[in-house]
Amino acid sequence: MAHAHGPAPQGLDAFFAPRGVAVVGASAEPGGPGHQIVAQLQRTHYTGGIYPVNPRATEVLGLPCYPSVLQVPGPVDLAVVVVPAPACLVVAAQLAARRHQRGDAAAAVVVSGGFAEVGDAGRQLQDQLVRTLRTAGIRLVGPNCVGVADAHVGLTTSFDLGPYPAGGASLLSQSGAFAMSFLQWARPLEMVGLCKLASVGNMADVTLTELLAYLADDRCTRVVGVYLEGVADARAFVQTAARVGRDKPVVVLKPGRTEQGARAAHSHTGSVASADAIYDGAFRQAGVVRARTVSEFYGAVRAFERLPLPPGNRVAVLSAVGGPGTICVDEVAAQPGLQLAHFSPRTRERLGVVLSNLAAVGQPEGYVDMTGAVVAHTHGDALRILLEDEGVDAVVLLTPPPAFLDEEEVARSILQAYRDQPEGRRKPVLAVITFGDAALAARRILEKGGLCTFEFPEEAVRVLARMVEYARARERLRS
Repeated sequence: MAHAHGPAPQGLDAFFAPRGVAVVGASAEPGGPGHQIVAQLQRTHYTGGIYPVNPRATEVLGLPCYPSVLQVPGPVDLAVVVVPAPACLVVAAQLAARRHQRGDAAAAVVVSGGFAEVGDAGRQLQDQLVRTLRTAGIRLVGPNCVGVADAHVGLTTSFDLGPYPAGGASLLSQSGAFAMSFLQWARPLEMVGLCKLASVGNMADVTLTELLAYLADDRCTRVVGVYLEGVADARAFVQTAARVGRDKPVVVLKPGRTEQGARAAHSHTGSVASADAIYDGAFRQAGVVRARTVSEFYGAVRAFERLPLPPGNRVAVLSAVGGPGTICVDEVAAQPGLQLAHFSPRTRERLGVVLSNLAAVGQPEGYVDMTGAVVAHTHGDALRILLEDEGVDAVVLLTPPPAFLDEEEVARSILQAYRDQPEGRRKPVLAVITFGDAALAARRILEKGGLCTFEFPEEAVRVLARMVEYARARERLRS
């Protein structure tokens, strides 16, 4: 945990484990970003020092407010700066002076916009900001960003993000709004556990590549999700991703596939996107998981955080709903990296015992339609049998669950079958709960139990295809 005493953090650690945080531009007025950042730090129970800085206030949310960072008494390893762009240069000079006098102030997050993303005048301001900080040995995330967070130590520099379920997904994003959208979407059902977040904005100093390299050795990071608009040195980014990918999947959503999209990315963060086909080939070579849509990105990051990798590409589809089950089979058959499993005679025999005689097994091969003639435990019984078949590497399970059954009982039955697999030899199960919010209680039980739930069959199958893709790439990267 971060604390007010102890040794000063080294390198990028100052962003994620600072002994104290100064919020420059903190305001006593509710609603402003400076006020909100202090409030979120209090809500997340960050245990280091929280120091509001504003010459026009004496107190913010019960904390003493200091006229400048030079007056803050306790160690300040990280400064979060929320003042208009020209005033950021004054703050940078004060931070440089503090670093020289006190040896702390190692890192700054500049939330403010009005820099390179607005044109030449803004770019000059940004260059000056970076020069002042760099000369003093202070690293900068931003400007024009929501900054950093670490759910395990309760640290956030975002005015949007309060306490968040801690886990193994780390996010790096050139769009603060994109990262926040994902986290807020996943929050109600606790569909993802957050390790670290870095929204880099204009990336004037600390780059996505540096942060990615940092996460390679981060103990709590199990998967890295990256929203990437463009980097100055694409080759270095891809090489770093390949190194990280030997142990942890790197999932990238990269817009700018069209000329118009590339121009939109440039006007957003001033980034330059290079030809998409070049990125595509390089990602494939490096074992980077490229998500094609927002929902695929959300799903893949969640699945890699929670589920074991499939040992192969043979998929069983287990369904209590005929139409969505058929769509799911179509999607598996359409994915070049997946194939429908072949059930062993023993599996067919065992399924015949637990399923109604109305059920269809292996029509086509790899598909089980349980039909509506099910009870709650039928889901778990059939799933267990499929997972025990050595010819099955993963299962996509679809259920409403039916209104005549207790949805929580159905969910517990599925979860128990998944957990009954031997530790270390588990196969992934992707659960498609087809009626959206009508079955929230079932989804909540499955998510809390460590499974991933999806609303649409295509979404689950595409995520599974990315998992198979990565499992193969990792073998290649390790050989």
